[in-house]
Amino acid sequence: MKKRYPATAIICILLLCTLFLTGCFGAEVIKEVEDIDKSTRIIKHVEVGSESNYTEYRLQYIKDEQMFDVWWSPRLRPALDFLKQNSKPSDMVLTWWDNGHLIRGYTRRDPIVWTPHYDLLETVAGGKWDESELGEFATKDDLTNVAYALLADSPSITQGIMKRYGARWVFVARIDQQKIAGMVQLMDEDIKNYLDDLNEPKASIRHKVLFKMADGWNVDGFHLRYEDDYAYVYERVG
Repeated sequence: MKKRYPATAIICILLLCTLFLTGCFGAEVIKEVEDIDKSTRIIKHVEVGSESNYTEYRLQYIKDEQMFDVWWSPRLRPALDFLKQNSKPSDMVLTWWDNGHLIRGYTRRDPIVWTPHYDLLETVAGGKWDESELGEFATKDDLTNVAYALLADSPSITQGIMKRYGARWVFVARIDQQKIAGMVQLMDEDIKNYLDDLNEPKASIRHKVLFKMADGWNVDGFHLRYEDDYAYVYERVG
């Protein structure tokens, strides 16, 4: 006598076969770890087997007895390597706060700001910031000063603010041109004066320091020390 299986069992078997053939059991996650030093490492997660592969990079570093786990960009690594190799440990860096953890954790140089302010949460991915895991909010004064330095009409203003903080280097990513909403908010100006109907920077603001540096222009009072398709590193003169 042939053994009969309940209809529910047959359905389950067919469903499991379908999941196996389509890869819906869940994608395989491959983890690669690169140790930079005893306190810094880069982790690469690659999800394979799903409909489309997905890769995520994380930077983990320990500083002041706290471990930080933040986003990492391999595209910005060459510029960060240059900054790390050509600056002194005591050198401070002017950059928008989004790049702060990369500079603080990977190059081990101190940016003027490396966290947002509570008032800028709407410009943060997800609209959230966990101070216990990502660092305390920056002061509004420091962030505002950085905003004025980056969106200055004259590089002499940028120089003056940098000297006030003892900053010698400027790190600017091309994508920083799309991050000006928070800067404009801190400066208490109208974003419509900066962005057009397509949320692209207007031609009338392309002379500002951030935009000139993010396009690799020569800027008075600064030396362009490094450039590639994704980032620029400038050194303040004097």
